Amino acid sequence: MKNLSSLYYLLFIITASIIVSSCGLPNGNFPGSEYMPDMAHSIAYEATVNSYYYQNTWGGEDAYRLMAKSRKPVKGTIARGFLPFKYQNLEDFRTSADETHVVLQEKVRTLIMEDPTIVNPIKPTSADELGSLLQKGADLYSVACQVCHGEEGDGNGVLYNDGNGKYTAKPANFLSEDFLDAPDGQFINAIMHGKGMMQSHSDKLTPDERWTVIHYIRSLQAVKKGAEYNPVVEVNVSPSLSEPITLESSKGNGETHDAH
Repeated sequence: MKNLSSLYYLLFIITASIIVSSCGLPNGNFPGSEYMPDMAHSIAYEATVNSYYYQNTWGGEDAYRLMAKSRKPVKGTIARGFLPFKYQNLEDFRTSADETHVVLQEKVRTLIMEDPTIVNPIKPTSADELGSLLQKGADLYSVACQVCHGEEGDGNGVLYNDGNGKYTAKPANFLSEDFLDAPDGQFINAIMHGKGMMQSHSDKLTPDERWTVIHYIRSLQAVKKGAEYNPVVEVNVSPSLSEPITLESSKGNGETHDAH
């Protein structure tokens, strides 16, 4: 009987020790001793997140980080909402280490302007859709372009201000003959890669926003030419005449212009 009592006492001590050790107090990043910790902390990795912890059995923190880090997409895949563009990266067209950034800009600009497939891919199919598109384009233009190129697109933004502003050189005048008949490629190249003093705006406008701004610039040009803006144009040419559809101007100045 004495031996049985001693056995019970020993079992009690062991059980109490297990309970106490399994209820260790947490401290900082230490969660305390946990019973079946894998039930609370998955050993699976979460993409792009280093959620490694000390009891993870993946194979060490370096191995876990290697598995969880971002990877390059499979060749040929296109991200949702992304418009592919073969002239995206200037460096893809470098043929010599001696080429300057300006030389690369002009080389790619020439390639884009001579490429008949480079045309605005956003084609509204109704007057209402075009009106919404031009309103969005006006909003984007006012944020990303107007300070230099002016409200009317004539290059007289506040930074130039008829020669009284901070800029001594006048920004591009979209209403000049050189730009009225320029292909879409000339505009998309300047937005993506910059031109002259203008730096690249590819980090400020998404692919579809770039083309939306170009639609708005084209509508300003159409008003200048006294034409109805027709966004469904022939490949790589400036706006053409079409059957008029009267829309309120997206500039909100009370004027109207015709569009189709």
